[in-house]
Amino acid sequence: MKGSRDATIRRAAPLPAALKSRLRDVRATRAIWSAFRARQVENEYRARREHYNARAETLGLRYSEAWTISNVRQRLAARGYTPPRRERGDVHTFAMFPLYGWHEHLLPDLRELGRVTHFDYHSLGFRFEELSRPGAHAAARREEMFRFVLPALTAAHSRRAVDWIFCYGGGQDLSPDLLRAITEQLGIPIVNMSLDDKQGWAGKSSSRWRTGAVDITALTDLYMTSARVACEWHMIEGGRPVYLPAGFDAAAFAPRRLARDLPVSFVGAAYGFRRSLVDFLKRHGVDVRTFGSGWTGGGWIEDPVDVFNRSGVNLGMGGIEYSEELTNLKGRDFEIPGTGGGAYLTSFNSDLARHFVIGEEILCYRSRDEMLELIRHYLAHPEDAGAIGARGRARALREHRWLHRYETILGILGVLEA
Repeated sequence: MKGSRDATIRRAAPLPAALKSRLRDVRATRAIWSAFRARQVENEYRARREHYNARAETLGLRYSEAWTISNVRQRLAARGYTPPRRERGDVHTFAMFPLYGWHEHLLPDLRELGRVTHFDYHSLGFRFEELSRPGAHAAARREEMFRFVLPALTAAHSRRAVDWIFCYGGGQDLSPDLLRAITEQLGIPIVNMSLDDKQGWAGKSSSRWRTGAVDITALTDLYMTSARVACEWHMIEGGRPVYLPAGFDAAAFAPRRLARDLPVSFVGAAYGFRRSLVDFLKRHGVDVRTFGSGWTGGGWIEDPVDVFNRSGVNLGMGGIEYSEELTNLKGRDFEIPGTGGGAYLTSFNSDLARHFVIGEEILCYRSRDEMLELIRHYLAHPEDAGAIGARGRARALREHRWLHRYETILGILGVLEA
């Protein structure tokens, strides 16, 4: 059935992009399109989840951090690598990720650990948008970019031994051949981070491999994923996963003495179900301000921390693409509570409930009606909203800095005391 359905889709002539965009902007057609895409996203995700669950049961695999620690250390020992024992402040990190968007917030806590050598392919003239495209030109540019990595790493390692390699990327940023060469020639532990495995697990074809985690997880020593459900996926594909959510940069996301002049705000691009959710709030009289690409009158803002501090309620939307039912942890789930502004209100997510006390440190909703009722209550009780924001920051400072994530990883590698 799947093959015949795909064949039918391929035979249909695609709509011109401009016409498709105009149709989506009409509320009625937008609702139909969103419902169709939500079902599509949900069906694809559930099929993947059930496929891997069946394989995990057959193989008797169940994720635990203890399993990962044991397998990572066995892998390192098998190639003759003995991790050096370092103190905080004395770790040498080779960081591999392009410096654009929010990625700069990964660096301060790496520097708190010690020396950082940062490989930023943007500074060499390569762009993520270019590398992530299909086609021969993008494939050639990726191969060209990869040729810069090993010499840069070797030079850094010769100046002062590199203790670990921290990557944040997929198949457009890393290749199986590159990871294999690093392991065979230098033996330095490689850790990669993925924050969107639920939707980006496979990704698009990237020449001989795909842009998601599936084709590179086995070639890293440790793979940090923010989706608990994906841990067995990594194990089945030969990887060694650790479940860790995103962190936050405590220096950047911090309280500011500003007037709370924004009742409700949302920072993020307008796509998927987000427009209809905002329309729902506005129809019910909520003064919600939106900041990000795609919103009428709103572009991206240079300083979202200003918005987080000025808002009585900071709204989150934890859904995946067009689906409100499927949820994934977001970076803002830790950045907004870490800022300590108004209360953070987002979709309920069982993973998120492991990291904050709901109702005390953050707020969560399971439906649009519940979201509306919570907003009305906390706008009427701003002192309670502020207290939730303050407790959220205290928890984030204790447990959810990027530093905490890095220290956990280095403990698994054996570089820092666990």
